[in-house]
Amino acid sequence: MKIGIGIDTGGTCTDAIVYHFEDKTILASAKTATTKENLSKGIAAALQGLPTEFVKQAEVIALSTTLATNACVENKGGRAKLIFFGVKAENVARTGAEYGLTTEDSLIFIDSKTRPDGQIVKRPDWIRFRRQVKETLRGIEAVGIVEMFAKKSGAPLEKMAKEIIQEELDIPVVCGHELFAENNIVKRGASTLLNAQLISIIAEFMRSVRSVLKSMDIDVPFVIVRSDGSLMTEEFARKHPVETLLCGPVASVRGAMELSSEEDAVVVDMGGTTTDVALVKEGVPQNAEEGVQIGNWNTFVKGLFVDTIALGGDSGIRLDENHQICLEDEKVMPFCMAASEFPALKETLYRIQTDKSMLLTQREEIYLGIKEISDGYTDLERGIAQLFYRNPLTLEDAGKHLGQTLLRVHLARLIKEGVVIRCGMTPTDAMHVLGDFAHYDTEAARCGAAKLARIRRESVDSFCRQVYTAVERKLYCNLVRVLLEDRNRKVKDLAKFEPFSAFIADTFDDETKNNDFFLNLHFQTNAALVGVGAPTHVFLPDVGRRLGARVITPMYSKAANALGAIVGGVSAKAVIEVLPNREDGSFIICGCGERRIMTNLQEAEEAAVTVAIEKSRQAACQRGGVEPLAIQVEEKEEIVKTDFGPVFMGYRVSARAKGELCYGVKEKRQVDQGWVKR
Repeated sequence: MKIGIGIDTGGTCTDAIVYHFEDKTILASAKTATTKENLSKGIAAALQGLPTEFVKQAEVIALSTTLATNACVENKGGRAKLIFFGVKAENVARTGAEYGLTTEDSLIFIDSKTRPDGQIVKRPDWIRFRRQVKETLRGIEAVGIVEMFAKKSGAPLEKMAKEIIQEELDIPVVCGHELFAENNIVKRGASTLLNAQLISIIAEFMRSVRSVLKSMDIDVPFVIVRSDGSLMTEEFARKHPVETLLCGPVASVRGAMELSSEEDAVVVDMGGTTTDVALVKEGVPQNAEEGVQIGNWNTFVKGLFVDTIALGGDSGIRLDENHQICLEDEKVMPFCMAASEFPALKETLYRIQTDKSMLLTQREEIYLGIKEISDGYTDLERGIAQLFYRNPLTLEDAGKHLGQTLLRVHLARLIKEGVVIRCGMTPTDAMHVLGDFAHYDTEAARCGAAKLARIRRESVDSFCRQVYTAVERKLYCNLVRVLLEDRNRKVKDLAKFEPFSAFIADTFDDETKNNDFFLNLHFQTNAALVGVGAPTHVFLPDVGRRLGARVITPMYSKAANALGAIVGGVSAKAVIEVLPNREDGSFIICGCGERRIMTNLQEAEEAAVTVAIEKSRQAACQRGGVEPLAIQVEEKEEIVKTDFGPVFMGYRVSARAKGELCYGVKEKRQVDQGWVKR
């Protein structure tokens, strides 16, 4: 049997499945908690939950992970620098923040000058550059390099700079032309710097995974999902970690398509932290028109369209000033989950519920330390961390121990860095109370809900049903927004205004209200709602009913991300352009680090096609593809009509190579150009 294993490390759970490539069936699955302090532990536990005989037969392991996504959102990353050639610092200062370039000490500017046609008129002082490398890049973990008009010049400055740095220092160096072909150098620089910052993060993750596989005597390669849903090898991912930005959400889309076989669908993946929404039309997932945007970063990374909503099973729940249920954007650790691992938390919940002297706050919070800290913290932070370590307490209780009033702001850095976590009431707790989920401590969930229910003067069960309604309302409103934006892009600007959001929410509430409005609106979609992720089977059916849509929650939908990781193929695109050289009437062939001059247009266009096909084939093999590869070629010639006759403006050829992943690698080894037999 040709067997592969798909693994998804989400914010809350790590899923693993065993997949039969020939029969296209799932043979087994496993789920375990994600261990954020060391992701490899969760991966090891997931693998151990699969039948041993299948694990031993596996020929490849495919991973999806939110590691890069989380690093962007939390603005974390390794020590990296970006080298600009031919760019003025003031230009980057003016526009850099739009793309994520906000740290000036991460940028190095080298004097050079390149004309728009790609001809270099002023080269850098390479001797001085070599000295500068030794002085400024010590202690740096990775470097990115971009030059002005690199596509048209063939990126010779990037290539030379990379060669010099690698001669002087043993650190990863990635050039902008190896990642992106677009012209906006500031955005290209930001994307390249982000890639450099992620290199050490992904490298550490891969070392951990490789260590797990070695400890379990699993000698197979692993591949990682790219943001466009295709796969790349371990070696390729080490150099191009920015390609994993939408790794997790995209894997869920691929898995949902594999499970449902729906031609037109809205894929809804609800996890612990977020809900990701994607659109599938005529069996094809829709791509983002521009590059992936996440956190402060606006990149050139190509990926599927995914709209991420701050809504999940672990979303915090609080009451507003009118005692209405509000879902927070911030994730907390559910009471039921925390109590399963730290039983002392349940005692605190009992005391809160029964102690009449405790304040009736609208948000029930208990804090818990999960890491010991080292240097770099204040005395107060060290005292807080020691007090909370494996010891769940309210801020009021902790303040009494420390002899001072303790506010949440005092814990801010400890929470941000994962030393202390906030435990609270969540939809996951409500599901435990109402019997729709029973994996953790149901009694703790009921205790956590009791105080908020008492404030609202209703039963615990009634309160939890209202939590369900709040989740369904938020999910409904965001699905309507996404579908409206897809229909008319101008809606995207309207969606920022509160009255517009309130208008959509009214259509959710109209069904349960007796009103005298002369106009009632109802939104409908012909697309099926395909739900993946653990909570969707609870919340999506009511939303689908309101939208007049079929709701599909396939078998193994809870492991769709892991399935999406293993069913992907390999895909690579190369774009080559032919541009007129107005000075001498020749033609410039450029793109993918190439620059050639030819005098005959027809020969130049034929050469461009050949180069594009070869470049796409090479890129697909580097990602782990195996021959035969299917090559799709698109050509476009731009000719403008003028009073003096037609004028050739340019020719663009795009070649995409697609193929199967080269599994069966127990008899093969990876090299830079692809997979070859031993």
